[in-house]
Amino acid sequence: MTEAHHEDVAAYALGLLDAEERAAFVRHLDGCALCAAEVGSFAAMGELIKGVHPDDLLPGPPAAQVETHLVRRAATERRRRRFHRTFMTAAACLVVAAGVFLAVGSMTAEPDPDSVHGPARDLLMTGRTYSVTDPATGVSGVVGLEDKGWGTHVALELKGVKGPLQCRLMAVGDDGRSEVVASWGVPEKGYGVPGSPDPLVLHGGTSLPRSELNHFTVQTLDGRTLATVAV
Repeated sequence: MTEAHHEDVAAYALGLLDAEERAAFVRHLDGCALCAAEVGSFAAMGELIKGVHPDDLLPGPPAAQVETHLVRRAATERRRRRFHRTFMTAAACLVVAAGVFLAVGSMTAEPDPDSVHGPARDLLMTGRTYSVTDPATGVSGVVGLEDKGWGTHVALELKGVKGPLQCRLMAVGDDGRSEVVASWGVPEKGYGVPGSPDPLVLHGGTSLPRSELNHFTVQTLDGRTLATVAV
């Protein structure tokens, strides 16, 4: 259907189309969800009739005056809605463009740990925390815990570890049961060491309730323990 049919919504709702135009618009309406939705909203245009002031009327027969006034107001409303659609489309394009720009920026820029707090950092600041420094390995860690209905949300800050290594954080319960909370790779430059001062910060979860947790172990995938955090 042509664009003209889209612009006939107000006139159709106000009964201003002739029989041929109305029949054509009804056929268009059957296949146009947009116009079908707008017909309902234009029903409110009936309120405009109640708001017609005598000063708005032009010379001529009363019926013609009201019809002329309504046509003018319907046309104005169509122009307003056309502008609104154009504006919203442009705004949506700007939002999409901004989203693409931010996404690309986030992939190419280094994160700023002082200005961005993720869930791991938030938990370390607000949850119950436990810390340790292992004198043998020089690795230090802080574990943050938060009770959840499904178990315990766990955050870890790790310093003093050099790579390359493959590591994991194990949660160990009072009954000896253990679960992997998270696993990660340590690059050669390491975390929280000279030349690479930023710590590793991550989070994960365990099905063990906080009340049943005994300790956490930071270990390499080959089983070497780097630090143990009692809770």
